[in-house]
Amino acid sequence: MARRRRVFILGGGAALGAHHVGAMRYLEEQGITPDAVIGSSIGIINACLYTTGGVALMETGWSEFSSMRHIVNFSLRHNLLTSFSLFSQEKLARQIERYVDYKTIFENPVEAAFVLLNLSRGRGEIYSSRDAESPEELKKFARAGYAIPFMFPPIKIRGDWFVDGGFAWNIPMEQALRMQATEIYVLTVIAHELPYQKRFKSMADYAGRFLDVMWRTVGNVGYFYTPIEDGKFQGVPVTLIQPGEDLSGLPVLDIFNVHPRKSRRLIELGYRDAKRMFARIRAGSKRAAGERVREEMADAVVGNHVGEKGASRRGKR
Repeated sequence: MARRRRVFILGGGAALGAHHVGAMRYLEEQGITPDAVIGSSIGIINACLYTTGGVALMETGWSEFSSMRHIVNFSLRHNLLTSFSLFSQEKLARQIERYVDYKTIFENPVEAAFVLLNLSRGRGEIYSSRDAESPEELKKFARAGYAIPFMFPPIKIRGDWFVDGGFAWNIPMEQALRMQATEIYVLTVIAHELPYQKRFKSMADYAGRFLDVMWRTVGNVGYFYTPIEDGKFQGVPVTLIQPGEDLSGLPVLDIFNVHPRKSRRLIELGYRDAKRMFARIRAGSKRAAGERVREEMADAVVGNHVGEKGASRRGKR
């Protein structure tokens, strides 16, 4: 019997990342834990938190952290005049790394993989804790994975320049198969569905809707264009946990603003959305089981009817 291997994919979505925490808490309560975690953008930070200290550390980190005072970090070295970014990443990274232990991640049997955009070669790439030569190099991979272009500078690793890979490859389904997944859990923080909008009141309303659609598409592109049939990708079961419409659209003015009250609400919503998804899965299983029973009963009735006809004919003869 093949060994079970669960791979979690944690999609990017900036300040919405706390949604992952609630979803993972619900999954853990159901006895579902990952053997490998693939993170993109904010999903990388969550992958690092999880492989350092589990869901409990994720909850602690998100419930304490505020982002804006750490993001806005002007630097003589890293600015638009002398470099390729508005800010230095160092202050934000140091605050995140108060919760993260790269030596623990490096040695953890749960593999952590990070989606990066290799600017030097012009492609999305994935590097995991198995690829890193040391905890220090693993830290570089992680930092590159949330180095948002133009906001933070690119990071040089092994001679190439890397930035946040979420813009190129946010939900890497194929990588889960390469990691020999027997079950895939996709945790996206960007809603797949937008509420219907019949008309646009102004150019700003029209532009806002366009940005919402682009955010939703880029955030889920790896899943949208993956051929999933009967809940399976190339024979591997896929479970999708996503936000409801109450988190749909691009929160332009709030996209990088993390604070404890907001994070606690998102954790609650992540738990709710995971619970809703499993309720739908169970309801679907019950319906399918009911249909199978009805089909079997119908087949039995038809079989009995045919048998009775045959017996009647033999009696007449």
